[in-house]
Amino acid sequence: MQVITNHIIKAFNGTKRLESILVEDRATGEEKEWRYDGVFIFVSMAPNTDLVKEMVESDRMGFVLTNSSLMTTVPGLFAAGDVRSGSTKQAASAAGEGAAVAIMVRNYLQQTV
Repeated sequence: MQVITNHIIKAFNGTKRLESILVEDRATGEEKEWRYDGVFIFVSMAPNTDLVKEMVESDRMGFVLTNSSLMTTVPGLFAAGDVRSGSTKQAASAAGEGAAVAIMVRNYLQQTV
């Protein structure tokens, strides 16, 4: 596996399977064609927390801080998945955290209502 940064994917080429990738080097503008069997695309590590960033505490990178029940610093507001500080940034973990938050929300509502 090779990690390549600072390139934009312009096209995936192939008929029944991936045969090549057309990329552009963001620094030089040069287009290149690479031949690979597979590609993993990493989009960003920046959390998409604009909706709550003024309401909750976050770490120095902007990820939302939660307690052990995945509640933020705002009572009744929970966070799960990639926006949460300390998350694994994996889809399977995010799905599990989402299910856990649903249970935590139910418990919270039962205690406060």
